[in-house]
Amino acid sequence: MSIEASRLEAMGFLENLRNRYTPRMPGRPVFAVIDTETTGFNKRYDRIIEIAAVRADSHFNPVDSWHTLLNPDGKAIKNSHIHGITNDMVATAPTFSEVYGDFTSYIDGMHLFAHNAPFDSKMVVAEVDRMTGGDEDEDEFFPFIDTIDLAKQILDRGPYNLPALLDRLGLDNPNAHAAVADATATVNMLHALFGSQRGEIGRQILHQGQAFHATNTWQVSHAAPLLPRNI
Repeated sequence: MSIEASRLEAMGFLENLRNRYTPRMPGRPVFAVIDTETTGFNKRYDRIIEIAAVRADSHFNPVDSWHTLLNPDGKAIKNSHIHGITNDMVATAPTFSEVYGDFTSYIDGMHLFAHNAPFDSKMVVAEVDRMTGGDEDEDEFFPFIDTIDLAKQILDRGPYNLPALLDRLGLDNPNAHAAVADATATVNMLHALFGSQRGEIGRQILHQGQAFHATNTWQVSHAAPLLPRNI
């Protein structure tokens, strides 16, 4: 190999490293990762006590965030040891219906993601149903993209829970089980997971997916985008 060819090869290697590890200046938000903290796992009886959304650009760079504690309408919090949220902390917090307009305005036009999306989406839909008088037995949701499904398309073995993926990718989440921290960690996980292919993956997801609009019904089935086969 000539000196010039070696130099060009080294430049390509360095450019790939920059693409993988150097954050770009955030662009226009097109994705939103949602995370919730709840009083439990049953959509019929349990309530959301914290909800967060972190918006990201098409290269999975975090752009901004929105989050709030929620008053669960008198539902006692008995799992504070998991997320650190106590009854006193939410006593004067707004209810889901009081922040719903702000929440949907913030994620309007975004493609929605969540880690273990079936859980977060069912809890959000249950809150919407309580607010609107909808059918709580309906098991279809707006098409969140499950980041576990995305990870499984790239990594041939698990575990695929968020702490394990972050550890595998050398990332930290010191405030785990705070909704905004977990949503931010999920964006960072996707950014690292997709590496130098994140731009192509972002374009493919935008092409295949469905953006949320504040006027949409939430009663739509899940989406499962297929990633490029050459990653």
